[in-house]
Amino acid sequence: MRQEIAMEHLFTYLRWRGDLSFSQAPFCPVDNLIFCCLSYLNWGELASGLMPEQAISLKEAAQDWLSLPEELQKVRVPQDITLLQSAANSVRFGTIRLFRYVESFQEQQEQQFSATAFLLNANTAYIAFRGTDNTLVGWKEDFNMSFQSEVPSQTAAAAYLQDFLQIPIPHLLVGGHSKGGNLAVFASVKAPPILQSRIQAVYNNDGPGFCSDILHSEAYLHLQSRVHTVVPEASIVGMLLEHDEDYRVVASTQRGFLQHDPYSWCVDGPDWYYLPETSHGSQRLDRSLKLWIASMRPEERERMVDTIFHILRSDTNAETVQDLLDGGRSTVTNVLRTWGDTPTETRVFMQKMILRLLMAMRQSEPKTSNLPAIPFQKPRSWK
Repeated sequence: MRQEIAMEHLFTYLRWRGDLSFSQAPFCPVDNLIFCCLSYLNWGELASGLMPEQAISLKEAAQDWLSLPEELQKVRVPQDITLLQSAANSVRFGTIRLFRYVESFQEQQEQQFSATAFLLNANTAYIAFRGTDNTLVGWKEDFNMSFQSEVPSQTAAAAYLQDFLQIPIPHLLVGGHSKGGNLAVFASVKAPPILQSRIQAVYNNDGPGFCSDILHSEAYLHLQSRVHTVVPEASIVGMLLEHDEDYRVVASTQRGFLQHDPYSWCVDGPDWYYLPETSHGSQRLDRSLKLWIASMRPEERERMVDTIFHILRSDTNAETVQDLLDGGRSTVTNVLRTWGDTPTETRVFMQKMILRLLMAMRQSEPKTSNLPAIPFQKPRSWK
């Protein structure tokens, strides 16, 4: 089955539908992910206009962005540049206008946040929250979600969306990939009722869940039918913490954790190529992590996360995941040295946490899936 769908992806979609404007072909789930990927780019001053009349077209922004020095572009993955070029040169995305780009990186507050608004037309905007970048601060903020009811990026996302109370755009679409999906749901739930009524849909693309009671709030229940969640077959990130919404499973050309890569997701015309359910491995990991997290008090989760990132950063001086990988053998040596210097009490604590994880995995033998029944869909013909 993987060989049959391996060629259909975001770039296939752009070649197929790129010559049709949004007035000719309506917004679809694949468009949503394209906007999420474009939000990973560092737009800086190019898209910092606060109001729609100050927005810049994607075609013009792309030309200016591509002329920037490489150190200012801060490219996440090479595919982001390819997507930018393809989208900017298309009829469908070239005239889309960008505004209200913000970025906040606060090491002390452990915050990595960014958002971009895309104006489809005078009546519709897509608000994209960026997912986790490759900084260790960004990854630590994700882990902090396991014990904090509200992390700094969630607070920033709610404030960013609330600013649209003052912008007369009647139809809002909100979304994000990875952590950005979590932020999209959080911000939409926290939006005042008058603003929430303008939200047509919320797209959570393999984003983690929540550890707070937000899923039981009246605001969430009112919004729930508008939340669209998709996860890849071997989802890990999208299974973390608590979810209460239905979700669908998209096929990917990658395996394991690499399926989190949005460029690996398989499309079927204007929609995803759906699978009946997540893999047995993903389901077992989901059960294991939930059991493991539930076995820890919030203060234990916090202590464990702080210890892990202290060990990763103390002697390595790494700022990003890539720094750790580039360090190679020296990274391993420095991590082991820091671990050896860690107080005995902390090492014993970490060993207990690892033992709990192993026990949770042992309790999570494969069981009958309790996922919502989703009929298997063969690919439709592309029209």
